[in-house]
Amino acid sequence: MIDNCPSCGSSQPHDGQCPAFDGSTVLQQRQKPEIQQERILQGRYKILHVLGQGGMGTVYMAQDLRLKGRNCVVKKLRDDFYREEDRHKAQAFFEREMQVLSDLEHRNIVRISDYFCEGFDYYLVMEYVQGNNLHYMLHEERQGEPFSENSVIEWAIRICDVLGHLHSQIPAVIYRDLKPSNIMIDLKGEPKLVDFGIARPWEEQGEHTHVVSAGYSPPEQYWGQADPRSDIYSLGATMQFLLTGQDPEALHVSSPMSLNPEVSEYTDQIVRKATAQALDQRYQTVEELLEALLHKDYVPAPETPRSRIGEIVTGLILLVVAVFIFLIENMNIGDPNAAKNPPATRTSSEPQNINVDERVFHPSKTSALTGNSGQNPSNAQTPSNQTDLAVQVMDEKDLTDPAGVPEAANKQQQQFGFNLPWVKNGQ
Repeated sequence: MIDNCPSCGSSQPHDGQCPAFDGSTVLQQRQKPEIQQERILQGRYKILHVLGQGGMGTVYMAQDLRLKGRNCVVKKLRDDFYREEDRHKAQAFFEREMQVLSDLEHRNIVRISDYFCEGFDYYLVMEYVQGNNLHYMLHEERQGEPFSENSVIEWAIRICDVLGHLHSQIPAVIYRDLKPSNIMIDLKGEPKLVDFGIARPWEEQGEHTHVVSAGYSPPEQYWGQADPRSDIYSLGATMQFLLTGQDPEALHVSSPMSLNPEVSEYTDQIVRKATAQALDQRYQTVEELLEALLHKDYVPAPETPRSRIGEIVTGLILLVVAVFIFLIENMNIGDPNAAKNPPATRTSSEPQNINVDERVFHPSKTSALTGNSGQNPSNAQTPSNQTDLAVQVMDEKDLTDPAGVPEAANKQQQQFGFNLPWVKNGQ
């Protein structure tokens, strides 16, 4: 069944705007029934069920009968506007989405395969992405629990790649509607941008449409002056939502760390700079933002239970080794003579042996060892009543000459009046 034109009543579709439209016609809101299941459009697309509904239309799950029943998505432009002006504006957005998507090819952008008009209804056929959007995943699957910082960083890096592709077009394409509900995550964890209805080529001059999403649109978009830095703002606002579970406040700098203390300071700084209210205070290009996101010193690798177990086992091994070394050093483990020859105890009547400093001192430097300037006051300790004493050792020549060692040792014995450790059997 074909509907008549709401402006002129014609049963034939117009090529462009209806000639009878004067810009002020008010339409009676119509609640048109959804497409019936099993209905086949263009003799090719079999409608299965509704997937969702947005501001511009309804999305259906369908099968492409020409491609052996391959799953696809059919998007139908909504037709329940109060004013004819709104209807034509929606048609312009719908056609723009088709034109933009037909010129783009990127693995993280949903692909378009067909576009047609049947009766007065407009349809867009796109690839089917098996998965869910980030808004649904956080609120429904995770019950509002924020995503991990590493997951958010990884998604942001992929989205930067998409935005870089859009901005590199001639002229640059501005997405203008980046938000969690427009980012699908497929079964492989890859993000894909959907809904290019308000994307447009960028022109530096001129007035543009005022289309915003509260909290995710930058200030300049409210007066129709979006540029590539506007998409950077929207990505920062999206990161705020994913890291905190709360929508960002409209026209405010976002700071995820203020709501989620687990967010690192560096990532918080990225979001704050991306959502700066003044254009010149943001990252000026997507490449600048991407470079910050790829800063590996501030984005640690994700921890897994397996890696944590490895760290614990390694720590226990090191602890056991340290204890074993300590026991060897303090209990003479492995020395067969340790148990047979325990350390002897010295009585007070035995002559005291002296620990000799290994350094070489000349006789002229005796005062440096004793603390006296060649004198021996009555309150100074003598070598005979000290257990450990740094003594005046033989000259360096005596130490290096084996034949001179006994003679030098006897001189030291006569001077101090006690045996030295190396003097044995009258030598």
